[in-house]
Amino acid sequence: MNNAPRTASSWWYDLQQSLGGSFTTRARGLLATKFALLDSEGKEFGQLQLRGLSIAEFASGGRAATLTRTGESYRMVAEGEEVLTAAPKGQSVDELEISCGGRTYEARISFFRNVAVASYQRGGGRSVHVSGGLVGRSYQVLFAPDDECALSAAVFLLWHVATNRRRAYRMGRPMGRGAM
Repeated sequence: MNNAPRTASSWWYDLQQSLGGSFTTRARGLLATKFALLDSEGKEFGQLQLRGLSIAEFASGGRAATLTRTGESYRMVAEGEEVLTAAPKGQSVDELEISCGGRTYEARISFFRNVAVASYQRGGGRSVHVSGGLVGRSYQVLFAPDDECALSAAVFLLWHVATNRRRAYRMGRPMGRGAM
């Protein structure tokens, strides 16, 4: 057995390969601030804990990644390594540019429909599709298993949609320009 330290990117890759391109989530508790992430057989492989509007933690297999929002930009850091960054595309609150592994993805989000889709800019193929239930307590996540950044983008978009969906209904718009 190899006991060499694993980098954050190899951890993500190994997890992505084991999931085979999809997972589901189920909210725990009444306030839906903690989600169990389930593989295709319904076994829990991780958790996403929402900690307010600007931070969350994804944990799986004894490893963790922190997702943060500062101003209008977003970051995901795992084991001290920046995995992903994102920012609004232009003036839009429902379009993001996601950067990961030297690649740029365009994401479109519909908070009222509870859906997010990310595509790699070159080639335009869909890399990630996140769709939630009516009340935002469960999500179905599909991602391209051969795209090295698809899982981290999927976890990010899951957090982004779950966090901002509640704001969209309460305030009539998601967090972004002009909001808080």
